[in-house]
Amino acid sequence: MSGQGHALLVDSIRKLLRRNAERNLGKIVRRTHAADLAAVLPELPERDRLKLIALIPDLEQKGEVLSEADPGIAGALLEQLPNDEIVEILKQMFGDDAADLVELLPEERASAILTSWQGDDATEVDTLLGYAPDTAGGIMSPDAFALQRSTTVREAIETLQASHEELEMAFYLYVVNEHGHLVGVISLRQLVVSSPDTLLDQIMVPEVVSVRTDTDQEDVARLVARYNFLAVPVVDASNRLVGVVTVDDIIDVIKEEATEDMLMMAGAGGDFHENVSPMASARLRMPWLLASFIGGLGSMTIVRHFESTLAQVAALAAFIPITLGMGGNVGTQAATLVTRGIALGKVNTSQFVQVVGREVATGVILGSLYGLGLALVASVAYADTPATAAWHTWQLAATVSLGIASCMSVAAIVGGAFPMLFERLGIDPAIAAGPFVTTTVDILGITVYFAIGRALLL
Repeated sequence: MSGQGHALLVDSIRKLLRRNAERNLGKIVRRTHAADLAAVLPELPERDRLKLIALIPDLEQKGEVLSEADPGIAGALLEQLPNDEIVEILKQMFGDDAADLVELLPEERASAILTSWQGDDATEVDTLLGYAPDTAGGIMSPDAFALQRSTTVREAIETLQASHEELEMAFYLYVVNEHGHLVGVISLRQLVVSSPDTLLDQIMVPEVVSVRTDTDQEDVARLVARYNFLAVPVVDASNRLVGVVTVDDIIDVIKEEATEDMLMMAGAGGDFHENVSPMASARLRMPWLLASFIGGLGSMTIVRHFESTLAQVAALAAFIPITLGMGGNVGTQAATLVTRGIALGKVNTSQFVQVVGREVATGVILGSLYGLGLALVASVAYADTPATAAWHTWQLAATVSLGIASCMSVAAIVGGAFPMLFERLGIDPAIAAGPFVTTTVDILGITVYFAIGRALLL
């Protein structure tokens, strides 16, 4: 839906809710896509969200709306629904989507719902909840289209026609042996163009690219992007097929990971949500800002150590903001580029020297150019300053020039190295691009700047 169409839909729903025009609201709800209804929820007061959800008569559509909604909003709405209604909604959903909704509920209530929900579907959801949410097992659909290798093409097509409603998305036919181990894959196109009496064993591709249940979701996304798959099979430790991750799940992963990385790089925390209260927002962001606060105290200590230098050459203080600002920008740029390379699988820790060396060379080039420019500014700005016994204008120009060049070079080293080190330690490298880089650059930059000033001016 376009931006104008969304605004019109929100305005119409708001007006009808104020008038309690449930009949007209019901008509709008029935003909509106679940994703569009989910996009309306954040723009409604909390009481109106529950009214809108209650007006959705079709349980399948209601489940889709909750599944598409912001997790914070969906969780709040689920908490206000009775357990029996939640169970009926979950029964209309595919296993992976149902598991995602159950995971939004408090542990005790989720357990009560699964206990009251009897049958294979409940067992399936309970099994999915046993996997870590950010792994292939946590995002997979257990409904993979799989048949044994001795099946004919005719039998496979008939099976697909009979069971297609139970499958979330069937892009490929996976071939398994009598023990359920994955042995091959066939595209549906290959299936329909093959002779009806052909055995699957004869047309399958035996080299199957698959992932384990404990594979990180980011690695799954990289794999799908690399090979342009529409789905990737998920196997357990013994290579038994247990599910499939489809492209719609991968899109959600990419959005989730990109959002998390941006929040971490901004120092806001990876779990931040727009709809949290100011107090909760402050609590989430406070630990990340602590690094900047401690770094600021470190910089203050260093400045105090060089107070005698500042007292004799007060002009140095005028160039501190631009020196640290340029250094911080270079460090953040380097960290962002390296983090992106790691996320896309184009950079790995074995390339440490090559990657950091490239960033250092870039930092030196940029530092030299801006250093010359700052030297010119210093020469002009302090041209009328009478030379003293302590220093001359050209010395100040040389100091600020070397200072900003050194600070930008150091920043490039820090920005290039930190994400690589974090990745090697198994920590999300996006963290490095936030307060850690800027704080480190500030401390090292101010130290180098004043050390050069003391050496050249005093």
